[in-house]
Amino acid sequence: MKKVSEIMVRNVITIDGEDNVCAIAKKMDEYDIGSIIVTQNGKPVGIVTERDLIRRCLSKCAEPLKIKASDIMSKPLICCGPDTTIQDAAKLMISNLIRRLLVCDGNEIHGIITSSDLMNTVAKSGKKEETLLYLASDYEVF
Repeated sequence: MKKVSEIMVRNVITIDGEDNVCAIAKKMDEYDIGSIIVTQNGKPVGIVTERDLIRRCLSKCAEPLKIKASDIMSKPLICCGPDTTIQDAAKLMISNLIRRLLVCDGNEIHGIITSSDLMNTVAKSGKKEETLLYLASDYEVF
């Protein structure tokens, strides 16, 4: 089974926890991304998604210049190592109800994978049904 290091996006965009919501939105638009990793002192501490922006800021009619990334980020940040299998990454996403998983080693960011990345990998495989069963089960199908 493939490892997350084989499918992850390596260029992870980050923002400081003190940056405001406007800076987050601008950076997400600039890089055409749906989430951004929040750091403090260079260490990853959380993630802000488009959904976080809507639910924790815009829906409350809050002032975006006064709200910091650290105020609306989802935490704790769920991570896996680069050698984690795709199956284990999928299970981690499912058990934590998340769609994005940071790939890191300690505080060093290696990449990020999304549930879409996992599904694209499955779709490209020749054994789609078996792979889906493998991702969803505790048993090895192959």
